[in-house]
Amino acid sequence: MAVSLIAKPYTLTPAYNEVKFMHDSTNKNLQGFKYIYDIYQSGTTNKIAEYRVLPMYSTGYGEVDLSKLLQSYVSYDLNLTNATVYNATNSHYKYDVKVGEEYLTTTTYTAALTQYLVAPYVGRVQINVANTFAVGDQINITQIGVGVTNPSMEGLFTVVVANPAFIVVNVLWSTIVNPNKDGAITYADGRRTVTRDLHLDLNQYVFNGAIRWVDMPAYDWQDFMLNNVTDRLLTNQPEGTTRLPYFNATLSQDVWLNAVANGSPGGADFMYFFNDSAEIFRKSVNAVDHVSGISVGPNNHGTLIPVVGTLPLIKPTTEYYYVFYFRGGQVSRPYYIGIDRRVRDIEYSILFLDRMGSWSSFAFTGRSYEKGNITRTQYNKNVEGYIATGPRWTYNTQDRGFLNTHITTDTTIDLNTNWMTEQMAEYFVELISSPETYIKVADYSNACDAPISTEYVSCNIVTSSYEVYQKRNKNLIKQSITVKLANNNIVNG
Repeated sequence: MAVSLIAKPYTLTPAYNEVKFMHDSTNKNLQGFKYIYDIYQSGTTNKIAEYRVLPMYSTGYGEVDLSKLLQSYVSYDLNLTNATVYNATNSHYKYDVKVGEEYLTTTTYTAALTQYLVAPYVGRVQINVANTFAVGDQINITQIGVGVTNPSMEGLFTVVVANPAFIVVNVLWSTIVNPNKDGAITYADGRRTVTRDLHLDLNQYVFNGAIRWVDMPAYDWQDFMLNNVTDRLLTNQPEGTTRLPYFNATLSQDVWLNAVANGSPGGADFMYFFNDSAEIFRKSVNAVDHVSGISVGPNNHGTLIPVVGTLPLIKPTTEYYYVFYFRGGQVSRPYYIGIDRRVRDIEYSILFLDRMGSWSSFAFTGRSYEKGNITRTQYNKNVEGYIATGPRWTYNTQDRGFLNTHITTDTTIDLNTNWMTEQMAEYFVELISSPETYIKVADYSNACDAPISTEYVSCNIVTSSYEVYQKRNKNLIKQSITVKLANNNIVNG
C-alpha cells in the first residue's frame, strides 16, 4: 500500500482562501475505500480534526479543503498600547496533515472451490484460501472476474468450519455451477482495515489573510519570507516611492504591520526607518514567533535607536519616511508613509484589520457629523387614580399611562477624508469591508505637531456600498463613510 502527494497548498498560505490537499493511493479501487486525513497541531499529538474522504469519481484522488477548519484557529493580535514589537501568536497557526486510508477487510480467493467431506458438514462448499475467519462469522461473498457465475455463492453466509487454510460455508456443493469462479469475502458487519500516517505533510502554516480571487493564482509564499529586497510584509498597505508616497498618514495615526520572522532568532532582526532628510533609525524585532507585529505609524513608531542623524524621526519639516525589514541587509520592500498635515482641530481616525492580517488606519479630516438614535420600549398601563370627595373618582395629571423602559442611545458618525492617492482609494475598500474596526479622536487645538489622542472605541462600518475612484475618472479623490459605535449607552430610570 502507498499514499502519494498530488497537490497541497504552499507552506504559508492565507487561511481564508482554499487550503486544499490532494493525495493518491494504490488501494483506491478496493471495496469501501476512503482516505483518512488526520489534522494535528504541528509537532503535538493534539488532533484538531479527522476526515474520511471518498475517492473522486474521475481520478480516485482524495481531496480535502481545510480552510474552514483552520479559519477557526486564527484571529488577530492587537495591543493598542504597543509601540514596539509583539508576537502575532493568534494571527497564524502551524499544523500537520497525516494521511492514511481504510477499506473493507477483504479476502480474495482464486483457488478452485471443493466439496467438504467431513461430518457433519459433508457436501458443503469449501473455499480454499488463507484466512483469519472464525466459526460463526457472518460474511458477504461477491464473485469477481470472468467466467460462469455461481448464483448460490453470492450474498450473506455463515462460516461453519474455520481453518487457517480454508473455510466452509453453509452452501450445498450440488448448487455449484463453476468451481473455478473467483470471489471476494468481506465481513457482514463492514469491518475495515485502517492504516494511518502513510503520508505526512508537516510544518504547514496559515495566517489570518484573504487574497482576492484574481490574485490568488499568482500567490507565492516565498514573496513573504523576507529573503530579499522584493519581499513583502503581510499587508496590502500601499508601498509608494520616494517622490510619491502612496499612503499618507497624519501624526495621530497608528499602524502595526505583520512580518514573517522566517525562523530568525530573537534580536537578530530590525525594522529600519529612513526619513526624507537621509536620517536612519532602527528598532529591534526581538519577537521569536513565526509572525511578528511591528508598530511603524507616525503616532506609534515608538522609541527608535539613531543610526545616522538625531531623534526624532518625524521633525516639523519631515514630509515622509519609509520602513523596511533588516536581517544582515534589507530583506523587504520599503513602505513609504507620507506625513499629512492637512488637519483641523479635531480629527477622526479608524484603525482596521486589513486583508493580510496587519493593522492600518485612515484619517478623516473633512467634515464630520455625529448623530444619535434613541431606542425605547413603551407600554400603556391603567391609570389607577383615586377617590376624591363627593365621592368621585379622579386622577392627578402627573399619573402616567405610557411607560418607557429599556432605553438606549446609539451613535452614528458620518466621516469624510481629505484628498487621497489612487492607491489609498483602492486600499480604502479594505477599511469598508474590515470585520474589526476602532475609532478615535485626535485633538490638535493645543499644538499642530502634538495631537492629543483619546482611546480607541470599537465601531462597526455602516457603509455597505462603495466606488473605487481612479485618476482617469476623478482627479481629486475623496471618500465618505458612516460608522456606528459598537456599543449602546444605557439610560437610567
